[in-house]
Amino acid sequence: VTHLKFSTPVAFPEREKTNAMAYIEMILNRVIVRTLTQELYRIYTFLMPTTFIWNNQRFLPGELVDLQEVPVHIAGVQKVVKFWLSDAEFLPMSTSGSTGVPKVWHHPRARLLHSAQATLEHFGLDPGAVAVLGLPADGIGGAMMVIRALVGTLELHLVEPKISLDLPPNTIDFIPLTVPQFQHFPWQEGIKKVLLGGSTAPIAQCPEGTEVYVGYGMTETASHVAVRALDEEVYRAVGSTRFSVNADGALVVRSPHLGIEELVTNDAAILHNDRAFTIEGRLDFAINSGGIKIHPEQWEHALAAEGIRSVIAPIEDEVFGQLPVLVLSDQGQIQQARALLKEWPKNERPKHYLWLAEWPEVAGGKLDRRDLALWVKSHRDRLCPL
Repeated sequence: VTHLKFSTPVAFPEREKTNAMAYIEMILNRVIVRTLTQELYRIYTFLMPTTFIWNNQRFLPGELVDLQEVPVHIAGVQKVVKFWLSDAEFLPMSTSGSTGVPKVWHHPRARLLHSAQATLEHFGLDPGAVAVLGLPADGIGGAMMVIRALVGTLELHLVEPKISLDLPPNTIDFIPLTVPQFQHFPWQEGIKKVLLGGSTAPIAQCPEGTEVYVGYGMTETASHVAVRALDEEVYRAVGSTRFSVNADGALVVRSPHLGIEELVTNDAAILHNDRAFTIEGRLDFAINSGGIKIHPEQWEHALAAEGIRSVIAPIEDEVFGQLPVLVLSDQGQIQQARALLKEWPKNERPKHYLWLAEWPEVAGGKLDRRDLALWVKSHRDRLCPL
């Protein structure tokens, strides 16, 4: 191995020669492996192509991206498909902003691929399985459903993202939903598996034969890294993911298949083992009342299990620092809520409530807790005793 210096061939020192050869070998391996993987993928998708169904028509991925003058939700799908069919290495995705200022994450293609593969395997979605996308594809939940369809060669029905979805009459093997969509879901026969986003999901009666799961994940992890059954509290790992809890009580995610060495979350958790945990609530949403930390989501989930839609928000207090306030969307549920609150620990029990029919939300339908807390703070005169 030589290089030119003043037009004169000069031999590399032995160590530099070894390093140079190792570098060249690494680059060649990347090119060969990537090219082989791409070719195998092209052959596989030719034999068993992904099919998108929209407006009662079937489209192959290349046909879908060529459509002109399409609705916004189809344009979002086109963007993800174009990325997947290109040589681009990173897909930019914005966080929802439900826990702070939205951030943009650039996910490597390998992470998206392995996340999709882990979900397909976990839920037993074989090639040709029927799925429905009723989420915007410009968010991580919708984008990952498109990528799962491309990776797993699914039949993906594209419906307009809205609260009450217009479902195809087919048997549906898999459908991801937001909690508001789930609450207004037009149930029909043949729906096999539902995946909800959001930790506080209401317990609901579902048709026999339908399995409902709640995912745990975030934009940073490219969708969920754990799931739980709707009627359970314990989340169980997806893929090679492992969990721990640090000294602050925060859940720590390690997910080799996603290339995540250590991601410290803002979620307070109880660890059952390195593959299972229960969420108590977000550390940054904890209410510090007289030195006692109250995790709102824990109690909101308990009320949701009884059919009560509620939020517990903080309000400043001169003696205790903060006090929990119960916010209800249905004023007619106050008596039921009062009866349930009597079973709570006295020092964690809200002493006042407010009624608010429509709650502030961020993009994607998630509750905007910060805006809600500001609203509660500015409406102290409306506080009612519990």
